[in-house]
Amino acid sequence: MKEELATVQNLFNVVMEFLVNYSFQVIGAIIILVIGIYVARWLANMVVKICQKRDLDVTLTSFIGNMTKILVLAFVIIITIGQFGISIAPFIAAIGALAFGASFAIQGPLANYGSGLAIILARPFVVGNTITVKEVSGVVEEISLAYTFLTTEDEERITIPNI
Repeated sequence: MKEELATVQNLFNVVMEFLVNYSFQVIGAIIILVIGIYVARWLANMVVKICQKRDLDVTLTSFIGNMTKILVLAFVIIITIGQFGISIAPFIAAIGALAFGASFAIQGPLANYGSGLAIILARPFVVGNTITVKEVSGVVEEISLAYTFLTTEDEERITIPNI
């Protein structure tokens, strides 16, 4: 009987020591997580409302809202893990590696945006000019970051990626 009481007393001491040492970290992490979830939800709703005011496409609006929420939640989870005392440096390195890999995956579309920015800044042609691209001539109607829109002599609208 004395051995069982000693075992229970040791278990009680270990639990109390754990609670004394780590209770504020656990409570702090839980508070950070709960507040972060609410902030992510609120921020995503605000982004959706701003996109709706600007009459963006419904699909694009929900995509931007969801990406905002996911991004904020990812940061909150990383902060919460750090609050538990777990080193977050490997997580940051993994996120960097994922971003590096994703940049190669979306290299083509990003090239369009980079070229579009160069066209807008350098202004080799402007709206109203007639240009020829790959044996197709047309009047420049609009220049965006990703595409340039031409109208041919036959009133046909052509979309050309800014590569």
